[in-house]
Amino acid sequence: MDAPEFVFSSLHSAPKDSPTPYVPRARFCIFRGFWAELPENKHNKAPVNEKVYESEMPTFTSDLRMLKVPEVFVSSPGHAEKLEQTQGSGGGGPVEAVWWAKEAQKQWRMKGHAYVIGPDIEEDTEQSKSSSGVRTVKSELGERMRIINDQGVGEWSWSKELTAHFGNNTPAIRGK
Repeated sequence: MDAPEFVFSSLHSAPKDSPTPYVPRARFCIFRGFWAELPENKHNKAPVNEKVYESEMPTFTSDLRMLKVPEVFVSSPGHAEKLEQTQGSGGGGPVEAVWWAKEAQKQWRMKGHAYVIGPDIEEDTEQSKSSSGVRTVKSELGERMRIINDQGVGEWSWSKELTAHFGNNTPAIRGK
């Protein structure tokens, strides 16, 4: 598809006296590829993982200033109650994504749970080892990552994948 935009819908905490606990939020995002299958980008200078896994998990980038991140945490089974509980990896809130495939005149709709992969995903830090969010992300996403190259499994890095995804953003989006 020429345009990689899609509509991402998540649940936002409703106002205090609302009859429902959540209200929907939808916004356009840019599809960045599938997790562990980063598309090649000649402008990306970040180190990239070898092709070891494949998945059907779409990715997009955001930052902590956007409401998507806390919404994914607040509506998750862990129900983050404080902003500091939404600062690292974790989440699992229900979401929906809709693409309009103009050429085919069709909608492509996916429903599931979204997870945030943050800088704390690094495998060898004490913070990562003690974080329930990191454990949740690695468990939930890891179950959906299919090995396509046994030789590279031990070398594949979550933090390298995260950095490479960030590197695929344009300089303006990276703040440069």
